[in-house]
Amino acid sequence: MLQPIRLLAPLLGIIVIGAPLAAVGFFIIAVAGDPGTCEAEGRPIVFSESAAASYQTAWDGFQATLDSGQAATVTFNETEVSSRAQQWLDERDSPITALRICFTEGGATASAELDVPFVPGDVDVLVHGTLILTGDQVEVDIDELEVGGLPGPLNDLVQSFVDDAIADETIDLELERDYQLAFSEGSVTVSGPP
Repeated sequence: MLQPIRLLAPLLGIIVIGAPLAAVGFFIIAVAGDPGTCEAEGRPIVFSESAAASYQTAWDGFQATLDSGQAATVTFNETEVSSRAQQWLDERDSPITALRICFTEGGATASAELDVPFVPGDVDVLVHGTLILTGDQVEVDIDELEVGGLPGPLNDLVQSFVDDAIADETIDLELERDYQLAFSEGSVTVSGPP
């Protein structure tokens, strides 16, 4: 006659030993995997203080034109936007590093390294989404997310953490106007009303 405890023993063994082993396996896959960067071949993004300063100077001039009551546009390349965005994140001691923001005719993509709490090392993340610059605050709507080497369905488990990280970093970015974005290969044009 089988005793109930004998039936539960294998199940308990799976739970006690198997679950932690699976967690360690997924952790290794996430940290060791690399979804790549969003950079286009032949169009590397080179972080620099001068590119960040170029972005800021152009943005300030764009805002001054709008403030004077005239409509305006300004165009930025991937290096300028990525350099200024990473500089801004560094000033806030953000868990997001090596941020690259890439532009194609279809929109924007970003890749970065994310410092996940309780995980040694950074996890590489590739995000395809929509940047919304209308309303009171910057919004990022994630269409697709790749995290390390995790298979697709497991990326969904991490998406809320990534959403929270993006929301935490953009909460202080208040918008004075509604801006329109036009994407092309390697650049974005921002236009705004006075």
